[in-house]
Amino acid sequence: MHARESHPHLHLFDPAKNWKYLIIGTFPPNSALREKLYIEYFYGNKGFLWKIIHDIYHDRGYDFFKGSMHENVAEIKRWQNDYCVGLSDTVVSCSRKHPMSSNDSDLRDIEYNYDLKKYVLKNLSHIKKLIFTSTSGTNSAFKNFRVIMGDDLEKTSHLLVTGLPSPSGAGNITFFNTNREETLGLTDDFYSYVADYRPDLLPEFRKRWELKKKKRRMPGKLIVIPPSPAGVVTEFKLWKYREALPKKRCI
Repeated sequence: MHARESHPHLHLFDPAKNWKYLIIGTFPPNSALREKLYIEYFYGNKGFLWKIIHDIYHDRGYDFFKGSMHENVAEIKRWQNDYCVGLSDTVVSCSRKHPMSSNDSDLRDIEYNYDLKKYVLKNLSHIKKLIFTSTSGTNSAFKNFRVIMGDDLEKTSHLLVTGLPSPSGAGNITFFNTNREETLGLTDDFYSYVADYRPDLLPEFRKRWELKKKKRRMPGKLIVIPPSPAGVVTEFKLWKYREALPKKRCI
């Protein structure tokens, strides 16, 4: 039996505050994998999420990378309070199938965060959005939330923000692997972003799609597919998170 781990940050969630937005995740990586932490705080392992939020709010006077770990956490908390954004996770404690894995799918013997349910139901009248860091896959934030809420999930249906892209680069390849002609092999939301905001890139994606189809038809032939246009995935992620996150201060 692998060692049981407890969440190192859930106690920092303040249930007395009337958060209007909640960012909801799963469980942090094993402490042995967190030796080079960006911050000792929610989603602080490598700081991918905070880099996205930093880029969105930097021109409003927030800088999550300017100082020490303590200073960066203080700056994130300032942003939280200014925009009424609470942070929580769906797992209180668990063990792992593979002790050194950071994959949600490897979480076992899960103790769910039922205090989250209590908070959400108590504060339904002023919560505007429940924003999930992962939607699909075993033990994703949203799937865990569905377990936690049970029959009360329907009460939150108007608040749910799902389908956000992973802040890390691990899932980027999924944007290009749908095999759908009408979207040039891209996911619906990624294609919509390109078509609406970067139509100049459509010829490049169309060329990549034609080469992919040719490669499938001629498996023995060397066909080189060029990389996707530089920077567009980052632009897309910023757009998706900008749409989900608050636009105005609450204080």
